[in-house]
Amino acid sequence: MKWLDCHTHTEWSDGRQSVEQVLECARQQFVWVGISDHASTTDYLNSSQRIKAYCDFLTQYPVARGVEMDLGRSFKISDEVRHCLDYVIGSVHGLSFNGRWISFQPLILFLKKQNTQYHPEEEIDHWDDFFRMHLTLLRQEYQLQPFDILGHGSLLPPLALDVPEAVFPEWWEDELIELLQEFHIAMELSNRWRTPYPRLMRKAVQASVQFSLGSDGHDPAKTSVLDYPRELIQNFAVPDSRIFTIPRLLT
Repeated sequence: MKWLDCHTHTEWSDGRQSVEQVLECARQQFVWVGISDHASTTDYLNSSQRIKAYCDFLTQYPVARGVEMDLGRSFKISDEVRHCLDYVIGSVHGLSFNGRWISFQPLILFLKKQNTQYHPEEEIDHWDDFFRMHLTLLRQEYQLQPFDILGHGSLLPPLALDVPEAVFPEWWEDELIELLQEFHIAMELSNRWRTPYPRLMRKAVQASVQFSLGSDGHDPAKTSVLDYPRELIQNFAVPDSRIFTIPRLLT
């Protein structure tokens, strides 16, 4: 099966590559590709009008058309423009907790080994409350505007504390999977962030959750590289029928 890399970025947001470069990466990796630049109230793609122009631009290329909506800083896309998109990725890059905004940027720098002094417990003193807030945000955002894929779903501050199985509570995993099932949302297998971790993946497979593949590539060196998603698919025997794709690309 020729898979679809749903999660890539270009110069329309914070990517450091053109659509042509993304397509060349996809050709070298033998995958289809979707462009999913950032959309939120704080990004360039911050209105239906701008997303319409973005979609019109992408129609000249053999790509799937998507956006990565920043949940918590989202906006409602008009129905007309939503129909121009093949899919919407919903991702959390920060959330409001106990009256303050918790950005995940320090976590990202920590995972990239650019900030070894990150201590999330200095901002988050009740982890169960934090996890519940995360699930509440996902539900509220979906009810405001459905999204098709949950991007890097376990890219959360606890990753800086220990191995995921030691710090992510099983009740959160179970409720997250129930939410994905209820709303028919695909779980992204993220090459960049190596999410989900094995225990969460095992539960998702057992629950018949659908999966999407995402390199989260921002530059040609990482775009459409899907080693970790391929490893998960092989190790957990995920059938092709449960891999998210866009039928029009297959014709």
